[in-house]
Amino acid sequence: MKAQEKFCSVDSFAKTIKFHKDIYQLTKELTNPYTQDLLKARSIFIWITENISYDYKLYNSGKENQQPTCKTGQNCDEVYLNWERKYLNKILRKQKGICDGYARLFKKMCDIAGIKSEVILGYTKTKPYQVGLTGPVNHAWNAVWIDSAYQLLDATWAAGYCVEKEGSGKLLSFHKAYNDYYWFTPFHDFARNHYPKEGKWVPEPNYTKERFAANPYYASAIINKIQLQSPTTGIIQAKKGDTLRFQFDYTDDFKVLQVNSNVFHNPPIWKEEKLSKRRKILTIDTLALKKQQYIPYKQSGNRYEFDYVVSDYSLYYLEVLFDFRKVLRFKIKVERESL
Repeated sequence: MKAQEKFCSVDSFAKTIKFHKDIYQLTKELTNPYTQDLLKARSIFIWITENISYDYKLYNSGKENQQPTCKTGQNCDEVYLNWERKYLNKILRKQKGICDGYARLFKKMCDIAGIKSEVILGYTKTKPYQVGLTGPVNHAWNAVWIDSAYQLLDATWAAGYCVEKEGSGKLLSFHKAYNDYYWFTPFHDFARNHYPKEGKWVPEPNYTKERFAANPYYASAIINKIQLQSPTTGIIQAKKGDTLRFQFDYTDDFKVLQVNSNVFHNPPIWKEEKLSKRRKILTIDTLALKKQQYIPYKQSGNRYEFDYVVSDYSLYYLEVLFDFRKVLRFKIKVERESL
């Protein structure tokens, strides 16, 4: 049973609760109907994802959330609590925040409800070029203690997604679209695009930051539907003439499969058509559609398989596309023959 079906009544109830300028009253209303911490945490999580939008303008500004400095003679706990109260009240009042705000809000509401939880800082993989890289710490999520174990969740990514201006990194808009994948996600799935800064949050001792960096890129739209069987890494060592076999389980459908690379790239099939000064629509470029190259694949139930022959020493990346949309990316290292 999917979580959304299991928690249907909790989710429906949480969506009816309104914020009336008091986080304590809000938390009480959300959790009082339940005795289990699991249901209380779910109610809090759903309320946050339903009511808090991602503040993409704040993200674009590059302003970081600065915690207060504690001066000599001050009560540092009091200084921090006053800052946190103002910070979270602002998020609740404006109904928007960035990842730090989502994570702190979840923890604070869990604290009020008597549920043990933590904020986790770490690295993410959200761009195709990040295969092989980690970059700086750039995200925050939570762990909540339920039934004698920590469970992972990400309220920010569960709330929806942002549209990014191509090539600039600037976010253009936020779209609410609840994604239950980021509720109590098993570590091996969560770690495909999350890696904690602190090692205590890595339950698998051999899962290093280097292994995380070597993960393939997964498009956010399909990560909850796909399990890669082969290759087991996003960085593939190969020789010219090698046949690379790709195998994965996919719970959705697609009609055509393609591979783009730095050696060959299918032309985009979408083009903008201007209807007026302010209005544009995307239409299919029929000429580009005729130039598409497709990869044959085998299917058995949800299991898919296809081969790719390494034909060029200069090959350094492969992108897999379902129905013309990028879903996976791998880095390729082609070994040159010694003279």
